[in-house]
Amino acid sequence: MVPTVIDCHTHLVPPWLRDPGSAAWRDPWFEVCHASAKPRFASGVDVLAALDEAGAQRAVIFGWPFADPGLLREVNDYVAAEAAAGAGRLVGFATVNPDRPEALAEIERTSEIGLRGLGELNCDGQGFELAWGGGLRRTLMTCAEVAWPVLLHASEPVGHAYGGKGLATPDRLWRLLGPLQEEAGQLRLCLAHLGGGLPFYSHMPEVKRVCARLWFDTAALPYLYDDAVLAELSALIGAERICFGSDFPLLRPRRYQSTLSALSEVDRHTLLEVAGRSWLGEP
Repeated sequence: MVPTVIDCHTHLVPPWLRDPGSAAWRDPWFEVCHASAKPRFASGVDVLAALDEAGAQRAVIFGWPFADPGLLREVNDYVAAEAAAGAGRLVGFATVNPDRPEALAEIERTSEIGLRGLGELNCDGQGFELAWGGGLRRTLMTCAEVAWPVLLHASEPVGHAYGGKGLATPDRLWRLLGPLQEEAGQLRLCLAHLGGGLPFYSHMPEVKRVCARLWFDTAALPYLYDDAVLAELSALIGAERICFGSDFPLLRPRRYQSTLSALSEVDRHTLLEVAGRSWLGEP
């Protein structure tokens, strides 16, 4: 059984925003996350090359969770162009700031230029409240109505510190997810970075019920967990709720081979293809 591998978490930044003198670097979250001596950036061509290197077929691409709507619009246009040039292998997502009045209009505009989902939203970087109300509620309700999948950043509350870790932790996410699922239960929501560890609490019946209606991606997993984590989570919540995501260009898809090898063949196929298709709303 050979899966059609979908990488559900990759970032693009236009060439003109990569230089430290550009407007992107005036965004505090962007600067913190790219403060290394050799920050990594990618184009659609780079994503395709990384997919080929890992024997993967498709990827979800999106920009960066800037706070400024002008930067978001600029990057969304770039993502749409790169997706269109990807010969059907790249699924473009828009990024908006839910707290800004332009958010809903930008969802409509980007749907007209070929984007198919929303993400990666980040409350720390964009400054919106991680609660069911206001701009976030309006944005997610709109995505539910137009059947757009959504990717939301999450962070683990313990472990080592790193630039960009953030505070979207399971306890804060929990307060959001209850009312969200009551009012927008049809929303296909994926929590990045294994939901900051939320599914580990699925031994609690109420958490297991909530997780059964969510997806979680594996982005940055090799930085955070040992190779046993996916087998354990698959037993807890099912591999069909775990989407493969590399966080490229932070990590290349091939970096996940040892972690994936700990899964059964059936669970590996489910995680690499089936979960991503269901989150994207594909047959």
